[in-house]
Amino acid sequence: MGLIYTEDLAFIQAAAFGGLARGAAPEVLRRLSSAAIHIRRVLDVGCGAGPLTAVLLQAGFEVTGIDQSAELLAIARAAVPKARFIHNSIYDAEIPPCEAILALGEPLTYHDEDADGDTLVRGFLERASDVLPPGGMLIFDVIELGEPSLTGRAWSSGDDWAVLVDTRENQDSRTLVRDIQTFRRVDQFYRRGREMHRVRLFDTGALCKQLATCGFATETAQDYGAQRLGPRRRAFFCTRI
Repeated sequence: MGLIYTEDLAFIQAAAFGGLARGAAPEVLRRLSSAAIHIRRVLDVGCGAGPLTAVLLQAGFEVTGIDQSAELLAIARAAVPKARFIHNSIYDAEIPPCEAILALGEPLTYHDEDADGDTLVRGFLERASDVLPPGGMLIFDVIELGEPSLTGRAWSSGDDWAVLVDTRENQDSRTLVRDIQTFRRVDQFYRRGREMHRVRLFDTGALCKQLATCGFATETAQDYGAQRLGPRRRAFFCTRI
């Protein structure tokens, strides 16, 4: 995977886009605490700046966060110094021993342009199944195929930053490309940056079949409790059988 969430976009992500993780946290904690087994160790995949990592740690879990952005991890380490962090892609890293794996905010969908995303995801599910004990939990979300179209533009800004996202979707190739332009004030000037994020789209039925093959009982939803997901996002709540 190419570099994503470099310095300026990481700053913007940490400053303004942790709402999903914080909003989903109560439902995630509820499910972890009501699991069939005692869950103590949690892996937070795509932990970013650490908003969910912080909540999990405060709730008494031993948390390892993993992310491929060194800049986001630097923010997370400063914010949640008692957690353990790994700088890597979950597709390249060994999954540490744990009873629960979380991947909120679509981190499993990010792939290089020439990567076989289906093979990467299937391999991750197999490795997660091998690591998790019976009763362990895998919770994640993806973007589904279907309607409405996600092609369009979005603009957000703060006191010292702005971001423009131009999204183009191709359902035939099951890809979504975000052309992200950032503007961040440095001293009296604004610095402009650009990143391209390539995301894989998924068929929910096919993914549920893969999960069953890997030994998971799966429930899906379009929300994390009170935290509603965006259009065509779906959450998967999976228990290792």
